[in-house]
Amino acid sequence: MMSDSPIYSFHFDHFQTEIPYTNITINIFPPWTYILTFGSCLLYLFLIVTIFPLFKSKFNDSFAKIHYGLLFLFSLFSFLATLFHAIQTEEITDWSKFLCTPVPSWLRVLSITFTISKIWEWFDTAVLISKGHSLSKIGFLHIYHHATTFLLFLCVMNFPGGEKNGMILNGFVHTLMYYHFAFRLPKLLRPVITALQIIQLLTVTYIWRVVPNLCPEYKHFPNENFLAYLLPHALVPVYCLFFFKFFIEQYLFAPAKKVKSSSRKEE
Repeated sequence: MMSDSPIYSFHFDHFQTEIPYTNITINIFPPWTYILTFGSCLLYLFLIVTIFPLFKSKFNDSFAKIHYGLLFLFSLFSFLATLFHAIQTEEITDWSKFLCTPVPSWLRVLSITFTISKIWEWFDTAVLISKGHSLSKIGFLHIYHHATTFLLFLCVMNFPGGEKNGMILNGFVHTLMYYHFAFRLPKLLRPVITALQIIQLLTVTYIWRVVPNLCPEYKHFPNENFLAYLLPHALVPVYCLFFFKFFIEQYLFAPAKKVKSSSRKEE
């Protein structure tokens, strides 16, 4: 294991993380662990019902383009930086090493930032509401996805494979997605974003499942931290189900005019 990897341990009975390059270690215990996790889901729902509607028609196209453009650049940087690390350490060709070796301090800084960016992404919904979209039009997939991804990434950072895979695959998909939102991709490429979302969700589920079996350091995690281990297994299949549903309805059996306007729901 790499010696310069800061501590990260998210369990519902104790959340501990070292902030790299500082002397700060954050320790959070119940009920604050539950407030941070499930409370973030409730906070998002509260915002989209009560606060974001107050900004209806306030966010113009320039604000939306800046928001999406910055998330495009951040996603691209996260993807490239993590891929560079995997290539530099030869983890890209060593599956066991990729899954089991903790990230170095500089990448942990990016990883923490990547997790926090899932709250930044809540403004995707604010932009849509500002443009006059109702919550029913925005849809369950978008709302459920944004309500739970911060919680999901808090959990997947427990395993090195999940942490790195998240920044590589999720970062790559979000690079394409936010580029499309900001600058528009050709119509033929829009289904590719959804297909890649499904692939990365299936991949991260597989990685989450096999790490305890392949990495001795994490073999006791499922039994000792049942809820933190269970949540990705509970959340991600719902994403997959509704992305499959979205793909089938919008790209396989939808009228052409419906396909043209569908991409805004892809998260």
